[in-house]
Amino acid sequence: MNRAIALLTLVAALAPAAAACNADPPLEVASDVDLARFQGKWYEIASLPRTTQTDCYGTTAFYSPLPGGSFQFVNQCNVGSTLGPLKTATMTATVPDPAVPAKLALQVSGFSGDYWILEVGSNYEYAVVGHPSRAYLWILSRTPTLDPDTTQGIVDRARGNQFDTANLQYTPQPPAGERVSSEVPVGPLPPALGTGCSASDAASGDARGGAAAWSLGLGLLAAAMGRQRSRKSIAGGSTSMEGTS
Repeated sequence: MNRAIALLTLVAALAPAAAACNADPPLEVASDVDLARFQGKWYEIASLPRTTQTDCYGTTAFYSPLPGGSFQFVNQCNVGSTLGPLKTATMTATVPDPAVPAKLALQVSGFSGDYWILEVGSNYEYAVVGHPSRAYLWILSRTPTLDPDTTQGIVDRARGNQFDTANLQYTPQPPAGERVSSEVPVGPLPPALGTGCSASDAASGDARGGAAAWSLGLGLLAAAMGRQRSRKSIAGGSTSMEGTS
């Protein structure tokens, strides 16, 4: 039985690598993104389901500048219900190519995951973030709700970009109170997810710090790991994580 469980765990861990072996179709990002206007608080309106965000309610994201042109990214949600225990994860977002500010990268435990801004409203009232693999998609808003017509337009364009919008899940936002009214993250912030989780831990979903069960960052970490595995497989015929960087 233990062997069967181990085999299933290995298959689940390597699944992103198999998907990443196929080249992603081109994906356009938003032009002329002003990251200064992108800062602040966002509410998650909808997203494609990920096991790393199971039972996550009222997800909010906060972006603030850091020295050197990077950003602090804080993700918060209540687990189990809109009034459930609060979980917080802190990550660092960088801009690998300043000429394309819409293509952010989240740095997690030594890996980098694509975090691309696909759309922004004319007044930065909403944003759409996705991954070139089409495995990840988030619709964000400055308010807990977004106009249905605007939302439908976003969904239609995402479908045209080959995202599986039939599986979009709409995020219940918390009732009025501190989590809604606060313009900054609520409660203490944990250290950035840069240490405390090995590659094998992340692949099996056993990350430390209490945030891995739902963290958006670890979802992107899985994609980054899959991409690095596929590159290593192409270069050396192996899917081993040893020596990746």
